[in-house]
Amino acid sequence: MRWLKTRSVVLLLGLLLLTAGSGASQLGGDFTLTDQHGERFQLDQLRGKVVLLFFGYTYCPDICPTELASIAAVFDALEERALQVQGLFVTVDPERDTPEVLNNYVRYFHEDLIGLTGTAAEIERVALQHRVRYSKHELDDGNYTIDHSAQLYVIDREGTLTSAVPYGLPAEHVLNVVDDLLRTGDRQVESMRGERK
Repeated sequence: MRWLKTRSVVLLLGLLLLTAGSGASQLGGDFTLTDQHGERFQLDQLRGKVVLLFFGYTYCPDICPTELASIAAVFDALEERALQVQGLFVTVDPERDTPEVLNNYVRYFHEDLIGLTGTAAEIERVALQHRVRYSKHELDDGNYTIDHSAQLYVIDREGTLTSAVPYGLPAEHVLNVVDDLLRTGDRQVESMRGERK
């Protein structure tokens, strides 16, 4: 019962994040960026999979590694069903996060994660689609950090953004959301097969 109550709170928080804003257009949508192999990547090429989308940067000291480790834990828990899920990491620091840097970074967490970058304008456009905020802060030593939104976006098999999971919730919560989407998709497939008979 306690688990169910916590799960309801998670879904409510995600719904609030999705509906926040004053008359803004729908959150999410297709986009095109460059993957960690230097190839053009379009979100719509993942139709049929559940997508876990997170924005961050490779120099991030704590939030990004924690969230990517959580995504990796979800993949491990799903076992063979992980083939129906794809994790995406979009950098908000294209200046430093080249495809090569991203490739080394995402592979550290899980071999099936895809790292995405692009021009500053392309990144800004995708961030605006998801209402992701980020800002650069110069340091005294000439380096910089980036403050950024830290929610994890969950996109269903049809490419619709269904929830935004707040940062800090355990991997089990993300697993529950993904599991629900996978089961819903499986039921829809079975229903269509039944109609064809």
